[in-house]
Amino acid sequence: MDKKKVMGHNPLGMNHLADAKFKFIPFTESGSAQQESEPDKKRKKKRVVSYYLEEELISKIRDKATENSETYSGFVSRTLKKAIKD
Repeated sequence: MDKKKVMGHNPLGMNHLADAKFKFIPFTESGSAQQESEPDKKRKKKRVVSYYLEEELISKIRDKATENSETYSGFVSRTLKKAIKD
């Protein structure tokens, strides 16, 4: 049996991502790089809880969270902790 030359290339033999740049992906505080740099910082356990709230109250909470550059969940947690502490 004669060996014939193969036309084309072997895609498994080349690493096309070796020189790739991913600068379009923004750095986030909660990204894996942040978690690796702070291994001894322990996270508190969290659970999902559901409450029935009036739609107007939910809108106000979302607006306040946005004003403070916080997530909805983070704002609600901080507000409840403050209310319980007093």
